[in-house]
Amino acid sequence: MDTTEDSPLSVQSQGPVPEKAPASFLRQLKKRAKTELRLAALGAVLSVVGLVGICWSIALIIDAAVTEQTTKTWWWVLAALGLLLRYVANLFRDRMGQTLSARIRSRLRTKLLHTASRLGPFGLAAQGNAAWWAHQYLEQIDALHGYLARYLPAQLGAVIVPLSIIIVVFWVDWVAGILLLLATPIIPIFMMLIGWGTESIHQTQQEKQAALASHLLERLEAMSWLRKQGAIEQTALDVEMAADQYRRTSMRVLRVAFLSSATLEFFSAVSIGLLAIYIGFALIGIFTFGPAADLTLSTGLFILLLAPECFLPLRQMAQAHHDMSAAKAASQGLATWLAEPVDSHEQSNQPEPIAPDSAIVVDARELSFRFADESPDLFQKLSLRIVSGEMVAVSGPSGSGKSTLLALVAGFLSPSQGKVARTQEWSWLSQRPYLFHETLRSNLLMSKQETVPDAQLLEALSAAGLTLPDPALPEGLDTQIGEQNRGVSGGQAQRIALARALLKGSRLWILDEPTAALDESTRDGLIETLVALSRRLQVAVLVASHDQALLGACDHVVNLPIAQTKPSTNRSVAQ
Repeated sequence: MDTTEDSPLSVQSQGPVPEKAPASFLRQLKKRAKTELRLAALGAVLSVVGLVGICWSIALIIDAAVTEQTTKTWWWVLAALGLLLRYVANLFRDRMGQTLSARIRSRLRTKLLHTASRLGPFGLAAQGNAAWWAHQYLEQIDALHGYLARYLPAQLGAVIVPLSIIIVVFWVDWVAGILLLLATPIIPIFMMLIGWGTESIHQTQQEKQAALASHLLERLEAMSWLRKQGAIEQTALDVEMAADQYRRTSMRVLRVAFLSSATLEFFSAVSIGLLAIYIGFALIGIFTFGPAADLTLSTGLFILLLAPECFLPLRQMAQAHHDMSAAKAASQGLATWLAEPVDSHEQSNQPEPIAPDSAIVVDARELSFRFADESPDLFQKLSLRIVSGEMVAVSGPSGSGKSTLLALVAGFLSPSQGKVARTQEWSWLSQRPYLFHETLRSNLLMSKQETVPDAQLLEALSAAGLTLPDPALPEGLDTQIGEQNRGVSGGQAQRIALARALLKGSRLWILDEPTAALDESTRDGLIETLVALSRRLQVAVLVASHDQALLGACDHVVNLPIAQTKPSTNRSVAQ
């Protein structure tokens, strides 16, 4: 459906996303992750217990080896049990992160589909092309994976593990505990400084990725026209330039990541070095302040083995901080579309149902519509009634609201005022019907849930004016239809869509400019087929068109002038 005629909507029409929206969006995700995060916290605690057992047993074994004492069996058992507990606990924590990510992303995709359902085809086409929506659905939501699976568990670990280790070290040697306590905040502070500079880079990267996808799809869709204009080489250069810009932005993200990682390693190494100097001076008797005089080789080794593990969760959180920056950048776009919970999905734009046995198929009363509160009405208090077997056309200059009126009847838009009632058995036929990259048979069966005999498919095609065998469809029902309806002409695509509507058994056909892209002979044949089928099957037809030949074949015509206050309608149509 072509929405450019009436609709001023665009991706930018949603307005800028408030700066607090991404942070609020991520906080909402975190609230939904309470169960998995609590289990991940339990895994972190068990991991620390296992770590303490490992480090203590190793310190005792090394001390015994240096002092030539006999090692005890329970030391080895403690090391093995600690290693097993730590492995299982870390595995459990990682599993909780992965489970959390899969659950939340699945829920977000469901919400995005519900949002798309509320917008309908009319709104979707106005907001962005297929590549843009695919980027939102796939790439943008997947950009949250690192935040959910790695950053949130790492954030918990960065609190639980260092705090637990510092408490244990304080219990062994309070001077070493103070050194650890003073050194630990350096990494989070530096991580925040880096984070402030990386969010904008991640956002730029994702914007360029979405722009590149849209750019490429638009060129592919226009490939035939570009080839005729001799612009293939220039188009290839344009795509190459867009891809190079995305590559440069991605390299900026990687440079920041590598630089920050090296810097964090430096700070942690310096902190561990200072702790090692204290323990070494204490063991050789140079430093005797406080508990240093009582420090033994085993306790010193125990503290040194624990020290790197105190900084490890902080380094992991710092590395995962890039995941949070990517998630914030992704949330800039997702926060608008996923603001409402899934359970609030409404069908307010759906017309009221009309009884199947009623002769009336469309009953619209006192319709008014505007795209925004501050914009003028396209039409006001328009009433429309269509009965079975009646063909009604909507005509008017571009911008008068023809496509919008059809979208209101279909339920793709909600009226500003008034009500629409419509049969539930209806089909939409756009100017360029969408045929899937499948066989002709599969495309016809899209409208049926049950298996349909080939004879019935051939009968529907024949009724729609496309008789097989046909030289243009050499393999009959097994003929492959390519992307963008390749392999069939515009008129054949219209007739295949019409046959699909016949198989569906619709009582109402809504057609948006069905003859605009057809030559005169094909157009006349399609009009003749529409009139014959409408009369024979008592199907109501609502069509928007500029085509005088099609308008002349209809029973009634609704004229929609621009900037009108009261639409002029045929007396048999407006009630």
